[in-house]
Amino acid sequence: MFYLNLSIMRSVSLTSKSLLVLALVCTSVIGYAQDETEPKTLFNNPVSLSELGFYINPIYQIGNLDEATAHIMGVRGGVMLSPNLTVGGAYHWTLNNISPQSEVVDNLYMDMRLGGAFVEYTLWSNRVLHLTFPLMVGMGEVEMDWETDIDTDTNPYGEENFFFIEPSAQLEVNIMRNVRLHTGVAYRIVGNMDYRRMDQADINGLTGVVGLKFGVFR
Repeated sequence: MFYLNLSIMRSVSLTSKSLLVLALVCTSVIGYAQDETEPKTLFNNPVSLSELGFYINPIYQIGNLDEATAHIMGVRGGVMLSPNLTVGGAYHWTLNNISPQSEVVDNLYMDMRLGGAFVEYTLWSNRVLHLTFPLMVGMGEVEMDWETDIDTDTNPYGEENFFFIEPSAQLEVNIMRNVRLHTGVAYRIVGNMDYRRMDQADINGLTGVVGLKFGVFR
């Protein structure tokens, strides 16, 4: 009888240990599965300030405005949340006196200014040659002005404001650790506008882009 009870006790002990090991294994598997399947979010994966990058980006664009050549200068500043994602702000303005095809008054030229925010997605940023896709969204303004100085405090031609969106596709080269060169194309898409003889179709258009980025890249 003693040996029978001892065998039963050993069997119970062995079963308990087996169940304990099985429970631990199941708990680990479930926890691992939850870690793998649970979606990553901004709040449970906060961005570390020590991992942020930034850059200043002077750019030059050339394209057409109402069938006239426009030289456009711009400055962008961005914060790199990751090696792939940058957000920031930008301001662009025309450099030359633009003579729109539709304008009928002599000695007038057009100015354009664009300002807004941008987001940029970059592929393979750790490679010397890689791709980047900026998207700028904001408000623009066009106005006519005199080519010669006129003594007046008002402009009788006024101005026109409009919404725009400008996607880009660019090829980028890592020249140095803190310097990158990029070139590509952008397409400006303008919302409804009506200014003198121009409308949004005259402001829409493809532009060539080239620029340099100076900053701390991640």
